[in-house]
Amino acid sequence: MNDVVIRLAKPADRATLISLMGELHDAETLLESNRATGAESAESHHDYIESEIAKLGGTTFVAEEGGQVVGFLAYTIEEDPGTFVRPERRRHGMIWDISVSAAMRGRGLGRELVSAAEADLATKGVNEMRLYVLANNKRAQALYRELGYGEYEYIMAKRF
Repeated sequence: MNDVVIRLAKPADRATLISLMGELHDAETLLESNRATGAESAESHHDYIESEIAKLGGTTFVAEEGGQVVGFLAYTIEEDPGTFVRPERRRHGMIWDISVSAAMRGRGLGRELVSAAEADLATKGVNEMRLYVLANNKRAQALYRELGYGEYEYIMAKRF
């Protein structure tokens, strides 16, 4: 992996980030029936995340190999509302999306992206990262557990 560079995303990366977002959305359609395809949602979702980063703080990191972006991770800095969480523990990072191109999966890029985001968050005085993962996405769940993530909350749903 010494030929892979993790760096902050640049405006010139936009088209590739949208393409990777599309790959992620297409993969999620195989796991969850309510998901939109990449063609339907990738660009608007990318733009939404960028607006949330601008509003809340956070960043997008990319993994680059040979001058080509092959993965990304986007996170924001959020705060729990109300008083149900102790004040010193309310601020946390939230991973919105992480995607690695199909050809590059299994090489540790996801781990590198998460590590970069955690280190960046720590420099901002925030010491907790959270994320959402689909219940049917067992591969992602396994990765996050390997990285030390555990269950925090469950979101339950009933469709009718």
